[in-house]
Amino acid sequence: MQTSQPRKVAVVHNSVKTQHNPAWRDLIERKCREHCGVTPLFLPTTADDHGQGQACRAVDQGAELVLALGGDGTIRQVAAGLANTGIPMGILGMGTGNLLARNLELPHTNLAASLDAALTRPVRAIDLGYVRFDESEEICFTVIIGMGMDAQTMAGTRDRLKDKVGWLAYAASGALTLVQPGFQASASVDGRRPVVTRARTVLVCNCSLLPGGVVLVPGGRIDDGTLDVLTLSPHGIVGWVAVFNHLVTRHRHGHRLVRHATSRTALVTSGSGPILAEVDGDPMGTVTTMRTRVAPGALLVRA
Repeated sequence: MQTSQPRKVAVVHNSVKTQHNPAWRDLIERKCREHCGVTPLFLPTTADDHGQGQACRAVDQGAELVLALGGDGTIRQVAAGLANTGIPMGILGMGTGNLLARNLELPHTNLAASLDAALTRPVRAIDLGYVRFDESEEICFTVIIGMGMDAQTMAGTRDRLKDKVGWLAYAASGALTLVQPGFQASASVDGRRPVVTRARTVLVCNCSLLPGGVVLVPGGRIDDGTLDVLTLSPHGIVGWVAVFNHLVTRHRHGHRLVRHATSRTALVTSGSGPILAEVDGDPMGTVTTMRTRVAPGALLVRA
């Protein structure tokens, strides 16, 4: 998709992550003048609005490119505001995982490099996922959602530890959940008969790559019009060793501990009562059902 220089650029930034580092603003202003000849509009997140409303406001005010500056949660919120608007998003990751940037092979450790990419790379369309937990409102996700161990890991990871050691903090938290009991999971894909199993975690993925180079879904793409449903069912430490081996080596087709299905819609139900859930790394509390759907090509990004 061809890219023209935007005549108006807005920056939706996570006010918590940016408040102690004023240099970022000068850098963004300089890069916007250098690449586009414009002075950007800055829209900070608030305690009540974590980016979606600011993205909608940017579109209403005529922005032709919206830069999202923050962690995975901020990126998700801005994506929700820009979905189906035709206005592209540039990704300026400041989080621990920066998973969307990683999956799009964008710079994610250097703000200047991220800005160069966001202001100069072509526009491409990617899919978004949408999820509804129990009877709550439907929300979007860009990367991955889950019930079970992955959500326990996210909920148990301390922010201070993430700031110090990055994504390894999740590994430390995850190690503590390896021997916790699983739950009875029922997963129905595209309205088909549900598969019931004892699971440790059920994931629905829009992307395939995790930090450390672990590929959850070999061949999975963010623009293929489908979501990938993974059910992990190991038993004890030995079972987890087998799962990790299959994930790392990518030799797991049909493996009984790792079930995989592609979907346009899916319904996951816990038969063991409420289970912790997460969306793009953000804990969502406990839920019993998880309904998902894919929105093909709903978001434009500079990548």
